[in-house]
Amino acid sequence: MASSDKVAERLAEIRGGAPGRSPDVRVLAAYAGHTGRQLATLGFAVGVDFDQMLKGTKYAPQTGQSPFAFQRGNSFEAMLRKDGYAPTLSLLQSEMRFSPEEGRVVNLRVGFPRNPSGMDQRATATRELLGAILKGKRDAANLIDGAVLQTMIGGLRANFEADAIAARIGASLHAGEVKSFPVVDGRADADKLAGALDQVAFYLVLLRGLIEEMGGDPLRASSEAMLITPMNVGLKPTLSKQDVGRRMDRANRLLSRIPRAADVAATVTSGTSFKDVADTKLPEAQRVETLQSIAEQASTEYRPDCLGSCGNALFCRSRAFDSKAPVLLGNQAVRLLPSVDSLSRAAELADGARPTPAERPVAKQLARAAKLYQLTRGSA
Repeated sequence: MASSDKVAERLAEIRGGAPGRSPDVRVLAAYAGHTGRQLATLGFAVGVDFDQMLKGTKYAPQTGQSPFAFQRGNSFEAMLRKDGYAPTLSLLQSEMRFSPEEGRVVNLRVGFPRNPSGMDQRATATRELLGAILKGKRDAANLIDGAVLQTMIGGLRANFEADAIAARIGASLHAGEVKSFPVVDGRADADKLAGALDQVAFYLVLLRGLIEEMGGDPLRASSEAMLITPMNVGLKPTLSKQDVGRRMDRANRLLSRIPRAADVAATVTSGTSFKDVADTKLPEAQRVETLQSIAEQASTEYRPDCLGSCGNALFCRSRAFDSKAPVLLGNQAVRLLPSVDSLSRAAELADGARPTPAERPVAKQLARAAKLYQLTRGSA
C-alpha cells in the first residue's frame, strides 16, 4: 500500500466514523487560532467535525447558520447568476473596468459529481481554464464561477472551492467572494468582513501558487480582493475592493505551520478513536470518558477565545476548571503566571512553597504580592 494510502487509513481509523469535514477556508481559519492545542490539531488532522461530535451532550456547542441567513445567501447568489451573470458582469464593468465584450463565464458548479471525485475533476478544469488565460487565448474565460484550487494540507492533498477566481481584467487576475451579509452606509459587520477577506486572501495564495507551478508570473494575481455583498437590507449587489497582501502573508504562515497528518496521528496510541465520542446512542458519560482518554494523550489548552471558534471549547473549559488552570482568570493571568500550571500552585508559591527553577521568577513576585496583601489587610 502506498504511503499516502496508509496515512489515510490511519486517519480514518482515528476518526472512526465521527462526523467529518474537509479543510475548507473556514476550517483553516478556525484552526489558525488553535495551532498550539494538540487535541484541536489531532481533530483537524483526521478531519473530525468538533462542532457536531459532542451533539447530545452538555458540551455540545450552540452553532449553526440561521436557515433564514442560508436562504438569503442562496437567493443572493442565484440573483447574481441571472440572465447569464448580467448583474455580476455589470458590477465588474462599473467597478473593475471590465470591458463590455468581456463576458465569457464558466460555471464549474454544474456538470460534475457532488463528491470528492467531482472536486478533483473541477480542479483539473480550473487548471485548464487558467492555462488558456495565461496563454492569452482569445476565447479564454473571463470569470470562473466555483473554481477549485488544490494544495497540500498536512501532507495530504485538499480541494478548496472559490466563489470567483481568475476574473481576468486586462493583464491581471482577481479573486472574489460572494457574501449575503449587508453593507449599510458603506459599512459591514467587522468580523464577517474580516472572515470574507481572509477567504479571498487564501484563494489568492493558492492561485499564485498554481500560476507559478504552470510557469506563469504569480504576481499576475492581484492582491486586491473583490467582495460582492447586498447593499443595505435588500439584495441589490455592490462590489467593494480591498488589498489583502498582509492577509496573504498570514495565510502562507498558517500553511507552513500545519503539521503533517502522519506525525499527528503518531502521537496517539493504536486503537484511539473518536467513534464512541460521536455515537449518540451511547450514554453521555461513556462518550465523555472516551474523549477524556483521548485528551489525556493529546492534551488540551483552553482559552476564552476558543468559545467562538472550536466545538470542543466547553469540554476543554471543564478540564481547565478541574485542573484550576490560570486561564480561568483570563489570558492576562496566563501571561503573569508563566510555568505555573494551576491556581492552587500559585497560592502555594505565594505562601512560600519551594519553587522549581522555572517557577522562581514568578514565585518571587507572588510572595511579594502576598506580603502586600497581608499588610493591606492589617491596616484596614
